Amino acid sequence: MSDSSNAARFQALKVSGGFPDRVADRFAKFIDSASEEMLFRMSPLRAARQIGISEREAVNLFLHAAHVGILDFSWGVLCPMCASFLTTAGGLRSLRDDKHCQFCQIDINCALDDNIEVAFTVAPSVRRIRFHEPESLDISRDGFKLFFSPSLPAGGMFHKTLHQALIHSGRLAPHQVQEVRVDLAPGRYLLMTPESHGVMHFNAVPGLDIKKRELDLLDGCWIPDHCQVPVGGFQFQVHNKTSRAQGFLLLPDPVLPPESRPRDLTKPDLNLQPFLTGKRLICTQAFRDLFRTESIPSEGGLELKNLTVLFTDLKGSTELYERIGDLSAYDLVRRHFTTLHQISARQGGSVVKTIGDAIMATFPEPEAGLQAAVDMNREIAQVGGADLQLKIGLHCGSCIAVELNERLDYFGRTVNIASRVQNLAGAREIVCTQAVYEAAGSGPIIQEAGLKAQPDQVTLKGIAGDARIFRIR
Repeated sequence: MSDSSNAARFQALKVSGGFPDRVADRFAKFIDSASEEMLFRMSPLRAARQIGISEREAVNLFLHAAHVGILDFSWGVLCPMCASFLTTAGGLRSLRDDKHCQFCQIDINCALDDNIEVAFTVAPSVRRIRFHEPESLDISRDGFKLFFSPSLPAGGMFHKTLHQALIHSGRLAPHQVQEVRVDLAPGRYLLMTPESHGVMHFNAVPGLDIKKRELDLLDGCWIPDHCQVPVGGFQFQVHNKTSRAQGFLLLPDPVLPPESRPRDLTKPDLNLQPFLTGKRLICTQAFRDLFRTESIPSEGGLELKNLTVLFTDLKGSTELYERIGDLSAYDLVRRHFTTLHQISARQGGSVVKTIGDAIMATFPEPEAGLQAAVDMNREIAQVGGADLQLKIGLHCGSCIAVELNERLDYFGRTVNIASRVQNLAGAREIVCTQAVYEAAGSGPIIQEAGLKAQPDQVTLKGIAGDARIFRIR
């Protein structure tokens, strides 16, 4: 693409996201000068340091850049054992189905909170890099970058171990049949196709009288996927039955000794660098505004382990219309909605919907939601004085993300509790549950704002048992 076309895209980026010239110019320089490896499956959280902006600014910048065609982004389910990046071509809609890591031979539960990684790659129309043509990559050099999460340190022990263990690499043209000769010691091995995440496990055993083993390579799998071969010199006859070139790698299995694998599958010891999770992405206002076509499966939705839900309402809004007239009241309420949207976005959250004069917003962490609530009370008082008085409630916990009226929405007990808690709030009061109050950063937020929290025990309508809440004034 011509330089003028690129310049037009970066100008559109400035306009669509309202980014200062210095930020857009630094980003343009980064795209132009960064290595090809850096521009493949980027994390905005790590790129933020190189561009010189905050993580939240970087997430917004990357989303707007994707919207104007500078970047593409992909969703990947991460294996908790090896951090393989199992791409999902259907985006959010395909995340409902659990995945299977053929490398580790385990099933993976898709959790937006912690094992869904969203990564960005420069668009080929802006700058072509070798990763845009995976069929022609040097598979021994780049195969592991295709297979595993980009958040594994590139020069870390994991990648070093993989490269040192590599026994053989090759590439098959579409529909090609290739003879692959190997000399194997007794043990376990695997053949992997990085582009399609296919893995075939096999054992080399003494005394087996087989001269050749035929393998069919399909899209994402090998047939057979397990077999035995003899020790010593041996020949595989590999038939690529797909319509595209496929690279393959031969490695010992397991590559990493069992004692170095994480013992707790929910807490992998892979030293992953910070990455943009699916939860953080869907809570971002820019994502809701720019990518409305990214939809949730209509059947069942997607579960979130922990989401912070905030509800607001205006005290005495009916009387407000009576007191100052429809036009003046409407203008105040409109400005109040604009302010709430801006504050939610500033804290890394998003407004899900408006309900009359109220809003429902979500945040990836309780601290972000509480800080937003504090800012809302302060800034709404500046917008409307005594005429605008918010009542705010917060709760955090598990919920279900669903598609409703062609928009992303949330349902479940957490949402119900947040709504009930908001109903308990008085004018310019924040009411939060114990889960929000006891989050690590909540105390400093309350203290720095000069507020006081008063505990209370209440019964919430439709919710079993008493609830411990905190009234923050």
